[in-house]
Amino acid sequence: MWLFALGAVVLGSTGQMCLKLGVNGGIVKSLSNPWTLIGVSLYGLSFLCWLEVLAAWPLSRAYPVLALNFGLVAFFAAVFLKEPLTPMQVAGTLLCAAGVALIGAGR
Repeated sequence: MWLFALGAVVLGSTGQMCLKLGVNGGIVKSLSNPWTLIGVSLYGLSFLCWLEVLAAWPLSRAYPVLALNFGLVAFFAAVFLKEPLTPMQVAGTLLCAAGVALIGAGR
């Protein structure tokens, strides 16, 4: 089930990056931008993975895994969009990952 959880996180984060690329021309133009369409499609796949996770895990265990999105989006934004990644963002990401690990280990 961890594979579906990871799939939900990676597909959702990648979808977020595609949406960002798609809306740079404004909201009206974004509706026909291929990046926007790819982003929505990836979100759809992420949703399907997430449904599998919800069917198998208690919500209190599953939901914290989504916190990994914060770190992955920050990493993707730094690498692909050249956005700055501050030490505070890195520390926050590591704390989120540690929290997810603790919640997962507690079951």
